[in-house]
Amino acid sequence: MQIDTEIMGTMDVKTAEVSSDRNMKDVRLRRVCGDFESVFINYILKSARKALPENGPFDNTNESKIYKSMMDEKMAVSMAKGRGVGLGRLLYEDLSQNLKSSSKRTASAKGCLIR
Repeated sequence: MQIDTEIMGTMDVKTAEVSSDRNMKDVRLRRVCGDFESVFINYILKSARKALPENGPFDNTNESKIYKSMMDEKMAVSMAKGRGVGLGRLLYEDLSQNLKSSSKRTASAKGCLIR
C-alpha cells in the first residue's frame, strides 16, 4: 500500500499560506487602528490648542504655529503607542470580528461553488 505524500505536502503549504495571510492582515489591521487613534488624538490636541488664548508676542508667528503642530503630531503618536487611549483597541476588536465573519462567509461561498 502506497500513500501519496505529495498531495499532503501541498495541503500543508496551502494551510501555511492562508495562516500567513491572516497574520499579515491582522498586523496591518492593528497598525491601521493605531494610526487612526493617533490621528484622532492629534485632532483633539489641535482643537484644544485653538481654544487657548494667544497672548504672547511669539504665539501668532508662522514658525510657532508649525512648531506647535509638529509637537502635537509627535505627542499624538507617542500617546497612541502601547495602550493608547483605547480607541485603537476597540476599533481593532470590532474590525477583526468583522474580518473573521467576512472570511468565513467567503470561504463558505467558495465551498458552495466547488461542490
